[in-house]
Amino acid sequence: MLLTLLTVLAAGPDTLRLRVRSRNDYHGSLEARTWDWSRERPVGGVVGLRAAFARLAAECDCPVVRLDGGDQMQGTLLSNLVYGRSTVEALNLAGLDAAAIGNHDLDWGVDTLRARQRDARYAWLAANVFDSTTGRRPDWARPYAILPIQGLRVAVIGYMTHETKSIVLAEHVAGRRFEGGVEPLRDVLADVARARPDFTIIAAHAGAFCRRDGTCAGEIVDLAAALPPGSVDLIASGHTHSIVNTVVNGIPIVQSWSSARAVGVTDLARVPGGPVTARARIDTLWADTPDSAAAALVAEYRPRVDAVANRVVATLRDSLFLRGDQYPLGNLIAAAQRHATGADVGLMNNGGIRTALPAGPVTIGRLFEVQPFQNQVLRIPVPGSALLAAFEHALAGGRPDAHVDGVTVRYDASKPDGQRVVEARLDDGRLIVPDGRYVLGTSNFIAGGGSGFRMLVPFAPERVAGFDLDLLEAWLAAQPQPVVAPAAPRFVPVTP
Repeated sequence: MLLTLLTVLAAGPDTLRLRVRSRNDYHGSLEARTWDWSRERPVGGVVGLRAAFARLAAECDCPVVRLDGGDQMQGTLLSNLVYGRSTVEALNLAGLDAAAIGNHDLDWGVDTLRARQRDARYAWLAANVFDSTTGRRPDWARPYAILPIQGLRVAVIGYMTHETKSIVLAEHVAGRRFEGGVEPLRDVLADVARARPDFTIIAAHAGAFCRRDGTCAGEIVDLAAALPPGSVDLIASGHTHSIVNTVVNGIPIVQSWSSARAVGVTDLARVPGGPVTARARIDTLWADTPDSAAAALVAEYRPRVDAVANRVVATLRDSLFLRGDQYPLGNLIAAAQRHATGADVGLMNNGGIRTALPAGPVTIGRLFEVQPFQNQVLRIPVPGSALLAAFEHALAGGRPDAHVDGVTVRYDASKPDGQRVVEARLDDGRLIVPDGRYVLGTSNFIAGGGSGFRMLVPFAPERVAGFDLDLLEAWLAAQPQPVVAPAAPRFVPVTP
């Protein structure tokens, strides 16, 4: 994949040149894997990362900085069983220079984040996080770093998505503000400008999506558009797991997919007294080249993972893909949580379903990739008004962004937000009415207001049913084999 943004000036003797190798949303992907598009060639892992970094440095013969757009640790058993320590060791081995802090880097709390920061030989950065009481940045959120890179001084500023408060467990972000836009960065931009670095880059865990016509939209596009002219030379973004290679307000924005599938390669050049020009591309992280150091690192942690990951718990008749707004895998998870809690309604946010499941044997390792966040599933008594508000929130924008079980929600997409639910009827035939009393089965993440379900926060749970992964495993094992996931949509559009 090669997309040219601007033409790099011919490098004269006084031209400053810098190659930026950026990747994002690593999610603990230490091991290479094949994808449906890779034609059986292995991609990613620490092997692919090291091979690409070495190749790109040799290809350029210029100063190189290696950056990460956040969400490094959460997502695989190889990482999660040791709370991300193996991933930090892998990124140390790859020679990472600096990383944005991602929302999932807070999944185990600030104390664990601090421990991983102590393990790291690279800077963890976030300039837009503040203590709600003092207004100061917390000690774990270093706003920027000036990196000495082979004779150059490169400033890297960190940025976290302003959505962090709503997509991380409430207990892990309590007492913190995550401010969006350019305003929380103004003092940092001024400090960096006074330091007179050769290049200034934002490493951001905030992203965008780009259409086929090349237009892009998202939080990072809005930030770039608002930055003072000439203040930033490049944004290495993340969070949306997408390919971004565009220019906004004269600033290149590069994002390279997720899970170590690709790397962004941006060459910056500055003639003294002139503007910075850039050329950017996205390269696949092929992992064909053996790497003994990478293999040794994985081998160190592999035995403790294999004992858990390879156990088969069920067999699927069909592959379960994440296609469209509603899909059988989401229905299956919502059903598992409803039955485990004995609830009237099960509710699962789409953002918590991380990957597809192939047909055939289902192992714990595969299930973990689907639900890696170790959320607790709660039984919560709620009024009908809260359930109806939750359904309305799931339909914000006119399309469902959650899965439910035990209920069918009929909606009119032509209505405005908050007015789309026509009726919600339980499987036993009862209508959900505002003053009725019902039981909801859902995760502590959603119950704490995650993914914007703040209407559920006031209601205390009766009990904890268990961890989401354990409950899904038990539900699959209890079904007739091979398991057939429920395919019928539970959010049903109606014609006005």
